Amino acid sequence: MDRKGKQVNLRVIFLDDQVHAFQVHVKAFGQVLWEAVVHHLNLLETDYFDLEYEDAHGLQCWLDREKAILKQLPNPDRPLYFLVKFYTPDPTLLEDELTRYLLALQIKRDLMRGNLPCSENTVALLISYVVQAEIGDYPIEDYEDHTYLSAYGLKYVPNQTEALERKICEYHKQHVGETPAEADANLLDTARKVDLYGIRVSPAKDHEGVPLNLAVASMGILVFQGFTKINTFSWAKIRKLSFKRKKFLIKLHPENYGYYKDLVEFFFETRDECKGFWKKCIEHHTFFRCHTVKKMERHKTRVISRGSSFRYSGRTQKELCEFVRDQYVKRQPFQRTVSGRISSRSTSVTPKIPAKTSSLHNSADLHNSTASSGSHILDQSAINHQLTNQVESVDIHSDSSLSGSRSLGSLGLPRSPKKDEVQGHNEEVAESTNGATYVPDVPFPGAEGTVTVIQEEHRDKVLTPLESPGRATRTPHLLTREDRKMSAPSLGSDVVLPVNGNRLSRSEEVENIPGIVEEENAEPSEYSAIRSGNRSLSAADTLKSASDGYELEDHPPYLPPPPIIESTLPPPPPPPLSEDLSFTRESRGSTPQYTQTLGISSNISTISNSRSSESEDDNKKKVKRYPVDRAYFIAKELLMTERTYRKDLEVITKWFRLAVSTDESVPDYLENLFRTIDPIYEFHCGFLKEVEQRLSMWEGKSNAHLNGDYQKIGDIMVGSFLRVLEHYMNYFERQEDILLELEQALKDDKDFEQIYKDFETKKVCYLPLNTFLLKPCQRLLHLKLLLERITKHYAPTHPDYNDCKSCLSKLSDLTQTFRDQRKSLENLQKLIELQRDLVGLDTLVHPDREFIREGCLQKFSRKGYQQRMFFLFSDMLVYTSRTATPLLQFKVHGQLPLRGMIVEESDHAKMAVANSFAIYGGNKCILVAASSQEEKDKWIEDLNEAIQASKNRNDDKLRYASLKSSTSSTENMDTAAQEDKAPSTMDKQIQHRANTTMHVCWHRNTSVSKRDHEKAVKNQLSGYLLRKFKNSNGWQKLWVVFTNFCLYFYKTYQDDFPLASLPLLGYAVSTPDEEDGIHKDHVFKLQFKNHVYFFRAESEYTFERWVEVINSATNSARRVRLFSRMDSKMPGD
Repeated sequence: MDRKGKQVNLRVIFLDDQVHAFQVHVKAFGQVLWEAVVHHLNLLETDYFDLEYEDAHGLQCWLDREKAILKQLPNPDRPLYFLVKFYTPDPTLLEDELTRYLLALQIKRDLMRGNLPCSENTVALLISYVVQAEIGDYPIEDYEDHTYLSAYGLKYVPNQTEALERKICEYHKQHVGETPAEADANLLDTARKVDLYGIRVSPAKDHEGVPLNLAVASMGILVFQGFTKINTFSWAKIRKLSFKRKKFLIKLHPENYGYYKDLVEFFFETRDECKGFWKKCIEHHTFFRCHTVKKMERHKTRVISRGSSFRYSGRTQKELCEFVRDQYVKRQPFQRTVSGRISSRSTSVTPKIPAKTSSLHNSADLHNSTASSGSHILDQSAINHQLTNQVESVDIHSDSSLSGSRSLGSLGLPRSPKKDEVQGHNEEVAESTNGATYVPDVPFPGAEGTVTVIQEEHRDKVLTPLESPGRATRTPHLLTREDRKMSAPSLGSDVVLPVNGNRLSRSEEVENIPGIVEEENAEPSEYSAIRSGNRSLSAADTLKSASDGYELEDHPPYLPPPPIIESTLPPPPPPPLSEDLSFTRESRGSTPQYTQTLGISSNISTISNSRSSESEDDNKKKVKRYPVDRAYFIAKELLMTERTYRKDLEVITKWFRLAVSTDESVPDYLENLFRTIDPIYEFHCGFLKEVEQRLSMWEGKSNAHLNGDYQKIGDIMVGSFLRVLEHYMNYFERQEDILLELEQALKDDKDFEQIYKDFETKKVCYLPLNTFLLKPCQRLLHLKLLLERITKHYAPTHPDYNDCKSCLSKLSDLTQTFRDQRKSLENLQKLIELQRDLVGLDTLVHPDREFIREGCLQKFSRKGYQQRMFFLFSDMLVYTSRTATPLLQFKVHGQLPLRGMIVEESDHAKMAVANSFAIYGGNKCILVAASSQEEKDKWIEDLNEAIQASKNRNDDKLRYASLKSSTSSTENMDTAAQEDKAPSTMDKQIQHRANTTMHVCWHRNTSVSKRDHEKAVKNQLSGYLLRKFKNSNGWQKLWVVFTNFCLYFYKTYQDDFPLASLPLLGYAVSTPDEEDGIHKDHVFKLQFKNHVYFFRAESEYTFERWVEVINSATNSARRVRLFSRMDSKMPGD
């Protein structure tokens, strides 16, 4: 075997079960074989995958590319498996269709092996997407029921029962018209929401001998006991990872970056298993968490071992995303087979070499080493930097992904000059020399460094999927977690409607609360968009080689300059005024292996099971010094919302100014903006200090109350606030011009357009930028409502009554004067937002056009009922579909003028389903179906009102409303995706778009009207809430902002950007039921399907206010408005 020129054949089994033999030199390193595999597949996004083999002890190991192959394999006849190594929590980051296809094959493989436990409904939904991708639409001409699955030999899970096949069939019928690429995308989007997506467990024990299962994922290290995840150690909390023989050690950061005291130990069965898991942790941390990998040579073995020198040698996810965007060209199409089991219909591109049966379960690669211990230091010297494109589902996620969840993958603001690096051990980063292959610049060490592929004439052919895996496997039976119903639609409804699997968020995925307000999921929630709120954690982790470990050195985080907002939050400031008096104080868990942590960054406090009850008992003994007067809580609401308002103004006056101030001169239209809004911001900075001081005196926190009456707020309003009304009037008079000038500048100035769109990807810009321009006029409305509430509470003889009444009178006059202008500007802002998100409408913004309703309906076409997004304006109805690109845009398929339109209920029609109606407009007729009778009534009422109003419009105005015609009314989603041409900066998901109403309506199959938006403007709130942990009695304090139908979560009011968000459209708000077991006062419950959250307010007043404002959002999607043929009456808007 060692003779010069000796060759050996190595078999690689791919995800479609095809076997390919590669001829390599006996001394060839793993890199040589890997390059041949990549070239064979014509794979671009290579780092998500790797080669796995089973060692002599039966452990699954990843092939070490820096070692000789035959020194790792037990024998040359042992096959290697091409598998997914890093499961991305945000599949939308995958640029190449081939990558998504391979990941979809991995999901199918996981289902077959029982590695993706989930509820039966979710299994059926996942399999239905696989079936759609493999055989296309449901063969209704040939089969009347589910028997086509068995006829085609389609089996995807070990115990595929007839009942499961019926559910698969029902879901499959809903995917009519989906291309294989779309089915793959929906499969990945659904799979990533499963709790155990990408999780491969390793059995271990804690220091007391309790059996546990450990797993590593994008967000950190997960601990399972039985069927339940009991802990998450996020990367931000981990200082050092090390192992010593069978012992695996996690050293955690103590609170506030103090001395290192926290240590968690786990014990594996063998030293090789322990080392293997340690290596997996290092690889996942580097890939998902770090910016770059600094190459270092591994030190050679010494007489006295200094520990393992293993370091991750590939590219990080950030490097990979940037590389693919730079290198991506139109890829060659690859072939898909009809079915993974109909292999006779396919032509293999590789020799059929029988594969030996082997038992597979995931583990880390174990290379030969004399060291019996090792460790890994996670350096956080630059912890303030956040990894862009990072999608961690526990905020981390992502969020989720997710991604936001602002939603994930957002562009970062300018970074500091210091570059974040990760030390590794390679000499060079492998660079791509073409669009398909991952080839290093310097020949990799090894014999000749060449590989010969058997049947070389087939080398350039594309991958052809064949049979799915059939080998026996060891499944982690302990993790057959209790099935949790996902977002999969339930069966048996009156009307079967298509299911959309796309994610909301890149903000640690939109509804991306994991890690912030959800403890259950390690991956993005149903809508993620946390991605966003997805919060990218520190990605400036410098891995440095050390004899004692792989450690995250904890230097105190320095405060970044203002432009760098993607930094880890600084240590918490002193508690805000009176925020802790009646809340349980969070404490750090003393036993991390049992602590119910959130899996988010270390600056998010958590409560352990063992100590949360203690904290609450202690707080019961505290004297609650809150004044009992209702006026105090109204004044405190003024303070809390004023804090949020100042932060919103800073988005314009501070952060946006920094973004556009890179040039030598600022354009006139921006100078006009800053000149008019700066005086308002400067005033509110001083006004906020006055209110804080007054509330402090009101609570008796200083001796100032000895000098006079302090329990009032009207004197401050009269004495200081009324002085700024002149600045407000000046701003209102210029506001429309400012909006239009910015919109025109986006069309005329490409550089400004780039800056503008880049800024909207920042986490600090958690809403569309022009939304912040409307905040001043909305703030006066809020102040007016607060003064109305407090004057109604006061008796006319109260010393504060006259001041409040006087201020209320002046505010009422001002808000009434600009009432129509405010509504007009809100409509203008909505049209501008829609024009950016609708592909095919170039002149949507027009002063005579009004937005009326947006929402999701099922439209009948030649492919059956398909989900479409409808937009009703004062002169036309537009219907669109979500594009298959990651741009979060909608492609216009058609438009119907309102003049002459007729709406007819059509339950009797041949193709009608429940809640359907027909719309006749121009020379078209479309048949649509709503998700419920309520939704149908809302649409018919608004359509009839708009049609009647259009008859009274002048022809001149209607002439201006004509739009550029969309390409066609075709229902082909493929053409929509191919025709989209979006700027390069929009390649990432934008978090605020994932949280906007149009995208939430798309995912939750509901609608929102102009009246709902007007109601939402009046219902905005901020303050501290306690959120209950999912699986413990602990509560976590969060600063919560409610605006634009969405909850945004922060750690404190001083944070510049939210950590996660939760869109509330479709949610129901109520008090806890008896079975919920919540024995606390002032608790309200939010529920959407099986997503449930509990929040606790500090007083009866704040509880009522939160329920009131949340009801304004949740009822907007669920109520039935006054309809002519209904007897029920709803409260007026």
